[in-house]
Amino acid sequence: MRSIAEASRSLKERIGDAGTPPLVGLFCSTPASLSVELIAAAGFDFTVIDLEHTLIDGSTLNAMLLAARASGIAALVRVVAPHQVVQVLDAGAQGIVVPRVRTAHEARLAVRSAYHAPLGYRGLNSTATNGFGRDDLAQSVLQASNDTLVVAMIEDRTGLDSLDDIASIDGIDVLLGGAADLSQDLGIPWQTGHAEIRSALARIEATARKHGKAFCALPRNADEIATVHRCGTRLLIAGDDRGIARRAMVEQLHACKIFKGFGNESNFG
Repeated sequence: MRSIAEASRSLKERIGDAGTPPLVGLFCSTPASLSVELIAAAGFDFTVIDLEHTLIDGSTLNAMLLAARASGIAALVRVVAPHQVVQVLDAGAQGIVVPRVRTAHEARLAVRSAYHAPLGYRGLNSTATNGFGRDDLAQSVLQASNDTLVVAMIEDRTGLDSLDDIASIDGIDVLLGGAADLSQDLGIPWQTGHAEIRSALARIEATARKHGKAFCALPRNADEIATVHRCGTRLLIAGDDRGIARRAMVEQLHACKIFKGFGNESNFG
């Protein structure tokens, strides 16, 4: 569980705590602030609110980010368009996850959208992050530069070919390999454990380390989780809240049916 001191530090700052256990997050795809509170109550270090594969609207997102701040959990947002970047950061997200980054140009655009000058062109305003003008605005801009986290997802062959260029961009903090979409682009859909996919993920991790950036893992089984710990990976995402909820419901349903004496699991398909 997170301590009060940990909750008061940004996720970006905590990534630098070498020798400590990895920071574990969860995709939040359920459009409700309660989902964020549940993820925080479970003890996760961060959540990634997903706008790519959901229909989460602005009001709901704002409530989810407020729930994250109230619960003491770091919230990142996976965006789908550059114009969303300033909106989610102004609403209190600690950073962004950018899907399908293919080139240095796309990486640079993400950084410029996320940072104030001189690194970027994010506009100045009174927002949730500075108490709507209550806090010293110059200090708030400096704090935002220190705390804003930009995660680039590599999900296709073009991104793999541009790894060094993407990782070299100042302001890209983390590389995240999207095994599922990589498998699709490489012609082996959903074979996320395929040797070619494992090799691609290893390249992404090695390139991140080479450029002094963090790598975020998406382990799918116990062996992959063990590898994350052996390699000293600082960030990992443990899956998606919807999938975890469904599996927990199935397990509970089967347990109750067995307990009631109606037979074993095989009777229930």
